[in-house]
Amino acid sequence: MLVKFNIFENNKEWNATIHQLNSDVLVRHTLINGHTGCFNLGFSYCEDSLIGNIYDDSNNKLGEFTVIH
Repeated sequence: MLVKFNIFENNKEWNATIHQLNSDVLVRHTLINGHTGCFNLGFSYCEDSLIGNIYDDSNNKLGEFTVIH
């Protein structure tokens, strides 16, 4: 599946092809490509809208991701 990531702070966007949507995969892609400076990441995901949010350890929204297909 294709996932589009967007980090708000540095306006960083990228696409990644992943085989399974889970927090380990999301953390890896966000740490490597997002350059957030935060290592304690949290995620939420809505299966109806196919949109998820990326949070730091203080529960501030850092960005979002969208499952394209």
